[in-house]
Amino acid sequence: MRSLFSVILLLVPVLYLLSPVACFAKEPETVITSDSLEYFTEAKKYIAKGSVKIEREGSSVKADEITYYEGTSDVLAEGNVRYEDEKISMKAGRAELNIDDKTGKLYDAEVFYKKDNYYLNGKEIEKRGENYYYSPEASFTTCDAPLPAWCFKGKKIDAVIGERVKARDVSFRIKGLPVFYAPYFWAPIITERQTGFLIPVVSYYKKRGLSMKLPYFWAISENRDATFVLDLYSRRGIGAGLEYRFIKPGGVKSNWWAYHIRDTELNKDFWEFRALHENRREGSPGGFLNINLVNEKDFYREFNPYLDVRTQRFLESTMELEAPYGNSRLYLLSQYWQDLKYDTGDAPRRLPEIGCVLNYSRVGNFMFSSSLTAANIWRKDGVSAGRIDIYPNLLHSFGKDFVITQKAALRGTGYYFYQRENIDDRAGRIAFEYEITGRTRLYRRYSSFTHVIEPSARYHFISSSENNLPLLDSSELYKRTSKIELGILNRVIAGNEELLSLRLSQGVDTYKGDRPFLPFKLELSMRKPLSLKMEATYDVHKGRLETVTSDMSFHISNATLSLGQRYNRQEDIMLYKTQVEFSPARYLKMAGRLWYDAKGRGLRDMTLSLMYLRQCWGIKFEVIKRPGDYTVMVMFELTKLVSNLSE
Repeated sequence: MRSLFSVILLLVPVLYLLSPVACFAKEPETVITSDSLEYFTEAKKYIAKGSVKIEREGSSVKADEITYYEGTSDVLAEGNVRYEDEKISMKAGRAELNIDDKTGKLYDAEVFYKKDNYYLNGKEIEKRGENYYYSPEASFTTCDAPLPAWCFKGKKIDAVIGERVKARDVSFRIKGLPVFYAPYFWAPIITERQTGFLIPVVSYYKKRGLSMKLPYFWAISENRDATFVLDLYSRRGIGAGLEYRFIKPGGVKSNWWAYHIRDTELNKDFWEFRALHENRREGSPGGFLNINLVNEKDFYREFNPYLDVRTQRFLESTMELEAPYGNSRLYLLSQYWQDLKYDTGDAPRRLPEIGCVLNYSRVGNFMFSSSLTAANIWRKDGVSAGRIDIYPNLLHSFGKDFVITQKAALRGTGYYFYQRENIDDRAGRIAFEYEITGRTRLYRRYSSFTHVIEPSARYHFISSSENNLPLLDSSELYKRTSKIELGILNRVIAGNEELLSLRLSQGVDTYKGDRPFLPFKLELSMRKPLSLKMEATYDVHKGRLETVTSDMSFHISNATLSLGQRYNRQEDIMLYKTQVEFSPARYLKMAGRLWYDAKGRGLRDMTLSLMYLRQCWGIKFEVIKRPGDYTVMVMFELTKLVSNLSE
């Protein structure tokens, strides 16, 4: 019958001569459980046999036989050795451990780091510190299987969990088979942000040839880091980039990026600079900076395979400083636009604009707001002007079942023009604005949903002095207006969720003579049984559709299908897009996206991707086809070996 021996070990009192009063410390309790236990007084050691277990301060050692030295806390364990604490689990045939400083040697061993699923296996592993391991020869992986999907096997393994692993004569193995050799290996073992190389991205471009992106991550401090990127193109040269990021308490965050490549085929330099800095705290002065600049307008078309980036028309750079005060704010704004399609220099820039905005404040039964702005609108090639604009307005609402909302405003604008032809140096505009809207709500409840109808009528009037002002921005679109709009909104609500929304509206412009009707407009939004958004306008005079925009997505088994369409008669645009994501198996994900121009240019962009992701590794293939070029990319991920994987 098994006997239980419990031994409580106490430290001999230690006298500290720091005061006349002696202090006593208690040694942590050590509990030994075994089938048999012997104690040798002179050697101060215990020999335990049969299902031995030693427990101390949240750690435990199990083995068939253990010799324990109480004076030094050394443990000699033989047969089915198991060590366990809150961070690691170790298995070995034999072990020499110190349970105080958690160091020692293990033979025929496996070390498992629980938090991030790291495994270290070797004939001999020395534990030199809490997270520090050394082995003459061992393998390293994050895979759970007895035969791991991947591992690194090498000599003189030196690993610090949470920092890095380095080794010599290393082979990278897949299912035990060596596929890659390196005389020296170093990689970050990321449990937190750590400095080191990230996994490279290999690509092939028809125009740029074979490419490899080599990123290096530098963890400068807890709140700062940088990434250095080297792009190697077999046909176009070498590009270099630097990204710097930091955050600070109080809502401060910043991200800076600079990139340069000398194109050896086109024999010219391309560079890009981006910056985003935000310092916004509610109720306190702050601001933001957003810079987007390239030196060549075709930079993205030459070096970026993604459609949404390649097809940008403008790059916007904005800087704003603001100082809130009560219910108002002062601001200083600069805004710069770069045209990526034409070299006309016609995009207007606000360099700068200063303004004061008073948000709506109650004055008796009315709400009052106002804005005062002074702006310098500059064009490289075109009319530029200084402009002062003041815009106070009153808002008043009344009614319960039928709500009437009225707005009355005055607006005065003065201009000083320069870089102009056939335009007076000075001009001004004075306007009066009145708007009245009436709406009500009718509803009926059914067993499973509620149907809501919201009819509305709106009249908008602007009386403005006309000066044939050149268009600088949306402020110059503020002109003589007399419009009536009738609308009806239908909503279907189930519980707290809106399932369907349909709005129909018709406008009438009384200044348009015998063709007063504006395009009839339909806006549709649906969530179930499929997701659908659609907007369409119909010219009632010509009897034809002018614009249609629609996006639809739905799920079928393990697949998600999205369809979209863009039609604009005036701009001669007819585009179709489709996207599908499908997971035919647990670890496999397939996706495809297609843009098609029905106005004669045909297929504009097609992307196909295949991702295989397991517990400890993943691989992604991506093919991007566009007119005159295509891209093939291969991206690998070894889970927990690096902090991120990015293209």
